[in-house]
Amino acid sequence: MSKIPRLDYDQIASEYNQRYSSDPSQERSRALLALAERVKAQRILEAGCGTGHWLNLLDSLTNGLYGLDFSAKMLHEAGKQSAQLKLTQGSAIRLPYCDNSFDFVYCVDAIHHFGDVQSFIAESFRTVRPGGVLAVVGSDPHSGDDHWYVYDYFDGVLAMDLRRFPSRRTIQDWLAEEGFQDITTEVVEQIRDVYHGRDVLNDPFLKKNATSQLATLSDDAYKSGIGKIKSAIADAESRKEGVAFSSDLCVKMTFGFKPV
Repeated sequence: MSKIPRLDYDQIASEYNQRYSSDPSQERSRALLALAERVKAQRILEAGCGTGHWLNLLDSLTNGLYGLDFSAKMLHEAGKQSAQLKLTQGSAIRLPYCDNSFDFVYCVDAIHHFGDVQSFIAESFRTVRPGGVLAVVGSDPHSGDDHWYVYDYFDGVLAMDLRRFPSRRTIQDWLAEEGFQDITTEVVEQIRDVYHGRDVLNDPFLKKNATSQLATLSDDAYKSGIGKIKSAIADAESRKEGVAFSSDLCVKMTFGFKPV
């Protein structure tokens, strides 16, 4: 089995926030805020915080916002957020914090970068206080329920995601093994986008550095996928027909509580 490519986020940090330019609804941030309020969180850690986008949206709740990321340049971008974030460079599988440090630990669209996911869950259990909560937010390519047109046009991307992402069932099992209780999975966002014809070329998630799926591709592989999309558009136009590029993705949040 070939090695899963590792993305150097330092190289794309300055462009990464482009992915949020078309995300006005912020369902995920509302779900995180509701869970933080449920445990009366005053100290919150986001593992894999990136540019601090999601952490910044919790600023109304507390000033005890901590962010951890492996990339120094992503943390530099996070330092530009309006909230006063307490940022640390480090690994999610060796959290550099004391036992029972946080009321709430979470990650958003990041767990597939951690490598040893079960170690992250164990470290989260250690650093969450009794009565606190760990939440994992993201999609599950193993479910078979989602569709993303990118998988149709860029060779190997779906296969790579199936190797990188743990299934939702696996995450639930690991939470239970580490001692979390009342484990729950909820839908927090349903992404439904359809681009018609050449409009797809304006999709911010089609830019090479907007998602890890495309950023990990070689320049030639990325250009090949874009070429396939353009060919599909040209073929439809030559037949005076339309072509649609659709995404239907279910974003879920799985969370569990550390027993008191």
